[in-house]
Amino acid sequence: MSAPISLKHLEVFVKIIDCGGLSEAAAQLSVSPSAVSKSLAALEDLLGTTLIKRTTRSITLTDAGQYLFNRANKLIKEFDDTLNTTSSYYNNPQGELRITCSIAFGYARLVNLVDKYRANFPDVNLYIDLNDNFINLNESDFDIALRISTSPPQNYAMRKLAPVRWAYCATADYLSKKGMPGKRTDLVTHDCLVYPGLTPQIKTTDEHERQHLLKMRTPIQANSSLVLLKSVLENQGVAYLPTYLIGDHIQKDELTPLLLDGIITYETHALYALYFPSKYSNPKVRSFIDFLVEQLAPQPAWDSWIP
Repeated sequence: MSAPISLKHLEVFVKIIDCGGLSEAAAQLSVSPSAVSKSLAALEDLLGTTLIKRTTRSITLTDAGQYLFNRANKLIKEFDDTLNTTSSYYNNPQGELRITCSIAFGYARLVNLVDKYRANFPDVNLYIDLNDNFINLNESDFDIALRISTSPPQNYAMRKLAPVRWAYCATADYLSKKGMPGKRTDLVTHDCLVYPGLTPQIKTTDEHERQHLLKMRTPIQANSSLVLLKSVLENQGVAYLPTYLIGDHIQKDELTPLLLDGIITYETHALYALYFPSKYSNPKVRSFIDFLVEQLAPQPAWDSWIP
């Protein structure tokens, strides 16, 4: 190798892929297209392999290019993180903070929290990935995973941010037609909107102390709390939903929480921030987690209606 590969070569290469073309990358980097082309050619020459296949309309990574892109992306991010953790940045978090979060919580709550956070830390830009699949932080470049769980994975550092409570709810219009249930077993006469695997099954005990599952009417089943929320707001039945989704609607009298067997909420999960211990030294990671703790303790605002 006749000359060392610089970080600048890698930054230009990554920018080409992120932007989808050499001209677009040049515009983002405020350099000429020929400078970007020369940088890519020099990188391919130094490595002795083709990284990008180019046509007049598109670019495609080779296998070697895909491998380098994945590694270079992480390398550049680690380099930026290193700069941000130096003492000159300690009291001024800045740069990109990458967060992955479940879809329903992200849609319902994270946007507002991010807005408040950025009012305090305007130099931090957030990349938010909403995904209900568990993201392995070892195999991704996310800084923080916000997860709702009964038992979070133990191979990361974590902070418990808030309890996650659930409640049965319906609209006043629906209840005026179908009646107000007083026990969970009363739901057998109602239209139940169900999230399979999350909505609890309801059991009854016979005279021999044997338990039996009740057969429920389930006109709607969906693997999305947001779909069930929309359905219950449209007077389609009773739903069992997290209070972070329904709290605002309860406070506006758009939904009525059901007191069943003397219980109004069920605390089964918690919201956690998962991260690597080494990341916590980064001011943007630490400041965001500390901010969430401050905002959500001792009780999150969405639970303020609970007696």
